[in-house]
Amino acid sequence: MVHVFRFRTAQLPIALLVAGGAVAGFAQTGQSLSALTVPTVALPSGCALTPPQTPSPAAGARAGAVVIVSSGSRFPSNPWSGTDRKTVAAVHMAVDGARERPLPDVPPTTPRDTAAAELKWAENILEAYHAAYTAVDGYQVEVFAVTFNDVKLATAPEPLSAMLNPPRGPTTRIVRGTTAIRVSASTSTDCFGAVRRYIESLR
Repeated sequence: MVHVFRFRTAQLPIALLVAGGAVAGFAQTGQSLSALTVPTVALPSGCALTPPQTPSPAAGARAGAVVIVSSGSRFPSNPWSGTDRKTVAAVHMAVDGARERPLPDVPPTTPRDTAAAELKWAENILEAYHAAYTAVDGYQVEVFAVTFNDVKLATAPEPLSAMLNPPRGPTTRIVRGTTAIRVSASTSTDCFGAVRRYIESLR
């Protein structure tokens, strides 16, 4: 019986083994946001992490000249995780932008005041994460996550205003401990479904 068990274990699909390791890592550390990155074997055909920008010849440029084709991304890598306050604030707004937050006593009136108000989105957050996936049809799926210093901030229920005014594309907010995760896309695709299911499987 022992030999049979070992043989069958060896035949487990590699996708389950890879996903299981990531799930265990996320559960043990509680802060390992890298575990949110979906393994390649768990993604459908034509769905993959969006490649970083690469040098490309400019139209009409002199021989040997290259330019960087910008994707417009505010993240220096894909996937990205870190604690830069400006980027953390942007990720938090993507995760909870539709959720109600207390308004300041005095609305910002200058660019400096506006910047300071935006940085408040970085308060009480230990780390943030972002990853972007591109499907074969060109549609993009994005994962945003923030780890709070208090579990109550992650588990606060969706306000009525967010439910009455849902976003146009599919989106799911998932909570794992002190981490709140938002999976969003412009339209529902197999890529979106695979990314969402993988992250929902994390414990």
